[in-house]
Amino acid sequence: MAGMSELTRLADGGALAAAHRAGARDAEATRRAALIQAEAIQRRYGPLAVLDREARGGDGPLAGVPVTVKDILDVAGLPTRWGSASLAEARPAIDDAVAVARLRAAGACILGKTTTSDFASTPLGHSTLTGLTRNPWNEAITCGGSSAGAGVAVVTGIAPIALATDAGCSTRLPAAFAGVFGLKPTLGRIPHPGVPEGFANFIHLGLLAATVRDVALALSVVAGPHPADPHSLAHAPMGPVPAPSVAGARVLVWMTTGNRAVSAEVASATRAAAALLGSLGARVEERHCAVDNPDAAWRVLQQSNWAARFGAQTAEQRAALPPALARGVDEALRWSALDLQRALVRRTALFRAVQAEFTRGVDFILTPCCAAVDVPAEQDPLGPLVVDGEAVGALRTEWTAPLSLFDLTGHPAIAMPAAMSRLGVPIGVQLVAGWGQEARLLAAAAAFEQVCPPPCWPGFAA
Repeated sequence: MAGMSELTRLADGGALAAAHRAGARDAEATRRAALIQAEAIQRRYGPLAVLDREARGGDGPLAGVPVTVKDILDVAGLPTRWGSASLAEARPAIDDAVAVARLRAAGACILGKTTTSDFASTPLGHSTLTGLTRNPWNEAITCGGSSAGAGVAVVTGIAPIALATDAGCSTRLPAAFAGVFGLKPTLGRIPHPGVPEGFANFIHLGLLAATVRDVALALSVVAGPHPADPHSLAHAPMGPVPAPSVAGARVLVWMTTGNRAVSAEVASATRAAAALLGSLGARVEERHCAVDNPDAAWRVLQQSNWAARFGAQTAEQRAALPPALARGVDEALRWSALDLQRALVRRTALFRAVQAEFTRGVDFILTPCCAAVDVPAEQDPLGPLVVDGEAVGALRTEWTAPLSLFDLTGHPAIAMPAAMSRLGVPIGVQLVAGWGQEARLLAAAAAFEQVCPPPCWPGFAA
């Protein structure tokens, strides 16, 4: 894009913060440049739900660094509208969500809120409030969801860091389609006391950034226990991230996780990533994954959450929900307590199956981020997934099984850009570690980043 500022070419938020602290760069100039870039990108790709032109940063590890927040998390002074036209007139939030408050206390400039599908209910980029968020690599292809705007905001230079959520794929999928890094940490590592039910919860907070270093920096700021999140209370403090390395690590490759198929180009990119890890000294083995597709359990658990929220609505109110969300609510209202308990048992079985691999000495699991990358921007969330020209089943069931699996098991997982598709869209792979092993996971991702750096969005050269 013509007139692109120096800021948009500097993807390293840590370097920005250091320059601000040292007085080598004016934080106010950074803020103004970020706003100019945000307005330009918004006009074409629409990644923002609201832009705060009065935002200011402070002192600290993220001094003056622009950061965006998904529009299902509260930012004081801005409305939380959940991507829904029904909440278009929502009043501004009074307080920051816990993670947002921690970012702000670290000096971040909370520049605005990024788009999401309605109530974060689909893995795509459409919202009744903000319309369609476009993929800047190829506008005909989805940007991924539900944190649709988060990846777009990072890759186009609006902000080096984005805070999002991840209950089924919602941090890692948009990161993969943007060509940036997306971390879903261990369940509870970033506290999320905003969820109504804290014990069977699997809704994580996640981070997207253009570099692994920035993911690690942001995680160091937002991680830590909170008295209202039971999962956060069990975590020991996270140590420093070691030097980048996978030397000697055992890496297990799962090409599928209960889904029927993966496209040829996604499989090729995943195997190429595995080979790169091998070249760095990892011991890599590809095996069939015997774990069941997580979608059966995931649907019962997540759609029950939706039903608890929307089930008391009138028929007229329910009719205003997007069709995929309304169908999920209707299905959940027909389930019994036994159905819910069986889903919880299935979730435990998934955890134990994954955990068994780490117990047997596996250090990391490598998977695709999704089964195919040529999913249209206008994809019907109730339609089928097409893989290499063949419809293979329901979109969510077949597309993002490798991601939703680790939401249910709670293991930390990071999406990493690995290749470019024939349609010019990034292809991401997912690296997973044992519970609480974020530091080791980030060190491995940083080693991969050194030999497979993320692609540079061509808009920067325009």
